Amino acid sequence: MTKGSMPPHVVRLVLEAARTAGVSEEELKRLPGVGVLDQEGIRVPTKMLTRVWEISSAAFAEAGGAPRVARLWTPGRFHVWDYVIKSSADLTEAFALAAQHIPAITDPHSAFIVQQDPAGRLTVATRPVSTFGRVGELIGEFVLGLLIQQAGTALGRPVTPVAITVAGEPPRSRSDLLDMYGTTDVQFNAPVSSVTFSAPDATAPLPGADPALAAIVRDHAVHTVANARLILGWLDKVHAEIAASFADGPPALDRVAKRMTMSSRTFQRRLHEEGTSWREEVEKVREAEATRLLRDTGLTIDTIATRVGYIDVRALRRAFHRWYGRTPADFRRERN
Repeated sequence: MTKGSMPPHVVRLVLEAARTAGVSEEELKRLPGVGVLDQEGIRVPTKMLTRVWEISSAAFAEAGGAPRVARLWTPGRFHVWDYVIKSSADLTEAFALAAQHIPAITDPHSAFIVQQDPAGRLTVATRPVSTFGRVGELIGEFVLGLLIQQAGTALGRPVTPVAITVAGEPPRSRSDLLDMYGTTDVQFNAPVSSVTFSAPDATAPLPGADPALAAIVRDHAVHTVANARLILGWLDKVHAEIAASFADGPPALDRVAKRMTMSSRTFQRRLHEEGTSWREEVEKVREAEATRLLRDTGLTIDTIATRVGYIDVRALRRAFHRWYGRTPADFRRERN
């Protein structure tokens, strides 16, 4: 099962960028699960990456933003996923296969949408991230920079996109971002983040194209995902127990503590040590699950409210106004 998890490669990259941006080692060491990231053949909770971005976003803002992260990538750093791209016939095939094998690098919910228009131009659009605000914008900016670098590495020459859209506000200083993108023609506040490559770039043969190797690499990508060990942090186990408790109605701290084989007092103390509270964690799980159900299913909003442990749909509507400033129905329309 890959949903909600990812290999550690991108987490390691963002952690390295955080250190170079001045985030203290003590703060980074407090991140749940950070001690296992040097292991291979594992998948870690996707939330781990989000937490690294969250504690580093202020430092990144003062030290070049998303380019500080993207520029640390080097060919092969993302293991088999990099070679899926490099061994393809052209960029059109490369990014289509990269999207197909997205679990080899990140959470499957982070899927790309790859389209070619009648003129032959290739657009790779990112799925909107569930993390909003500046953190979500940083992630989107990073992904676009990474795609452009991947394209240039695969072609063996610099690539200038013909169009870029960014789903977020422009940063205070755009110079580093525009330098990474290689163009000043960037549209901010767009519905989605995307990069468009010219038809000649999209169809040019890649120097590393190798059909036999490409088939082996793709098989290895599938095998790597299927055989990875999922490593959960303590809070991820708490989230799983909270989600499981929704079937019984509004989640209760004492019931979840018992499922975690702890007394209520010990459970609350552990939450405090993690820098959080019972109410905060219930809110996180409800937000993630309600968002997923609205985005990925056709369930009614009343049913979704029940599924995430609310007494009635009015509570879900109030929660969505807190999270996103809009109703669940509006959220669903915008995401479909």
